[in-house]
Amino acid sequence: MKTDIFHLQIVPLSDILTHEEYDQSRALPLVEQLKKDGFLANPVIVASFDDKKFLQLDGMNRYSAFKMLGFSSILVQIIDYNDQEAVELASWLHLFHGDYHQILQEMENMHVEVQKGSFDYVGSRYVKEEGKARICTVLNKKGEVYFLYSGGTIIEKIQTLRKMVDWYKDGIVRDVLPQHPNAHDFVILFEEHPETNTMVVFPTFTRHQIVDVVRKGELFPAGITRHLIQRRCLNVNVPLSLFSKNASIKEQNESLEKLLSQRPFRLYEEPTIYFE
Repeated sequence: MKTDIFHLQIVPLSDILTHEEYDQSRALPLVEQLKKDGFLANPVIVASFDDKKFLQLDGMNRYSAFKMLGFSSILVQIIDYNDQEAVELASWLHLFHGDYHQILQEMENMHVEVQKGSFDYVGSRYVKEEGKARICTVLNKKGEVYFLYSGGTIIEKIQTLRKMVDWYKDGIVRDVLPQHPNAHDFVILFEEHPETNTMVVFPTFTRHQIVDVVRKGELFPAGITRHLIQRRCLNVNVPLSLFSKNASIKEQNESLEKLLSQRPFRLYEEPTIYFE
């Protein structure tokens, strides 16, 4: 279904190019939740890509869960990746409990430069595609800050980050920084997640960098890139039976059109605070 407000469509999983690894600790419970619910609540967010393909921007674990369940198609919301107002790029930070000294040592063994830093320079930043650049910042509950620098191409930097995340990927908690963080904000984050003792803050990657990484066949680590989508469709609740392999993609979309035509929707233009 395509309207002036949104574009929802069922597409083959094989037509979606993913830009990140999936998080097994999130995807496996999602498989069980989908079985229990019997429907897909929210679409995967994609953008049109080369050769009639789609670039996955958000929903990697939904995509992976559908593959695990044996489906060959999935519901997506197609957005214009070039629309600066419709899509804002940011990044997640990771909190976890681990030996941060060991992580720093492992990174140094990979020829990553580790420098002692300060809270004043931890905030949102971008990373250079070529040459030496800060690829992330590691903080701990003691208030110690370390800047990690790596050289090489953007692909080599992403490969280094993937190896790093692999060392602590079990038990990651994701969160976000305020726009202009200060030392107290980091204290608050650790207080909100008392089971953690280490934080990794990542740069924000540009559209060009994300597309470049995908075209070169690489993947970002799970849960680093963050796409903020205006007019994101939620609570669509498409029955899993609609994705039957016995129906063609055309037939599935015809069923989707019929289903959604009977569903009223409400558009919230302004940011909303919703108390649960």
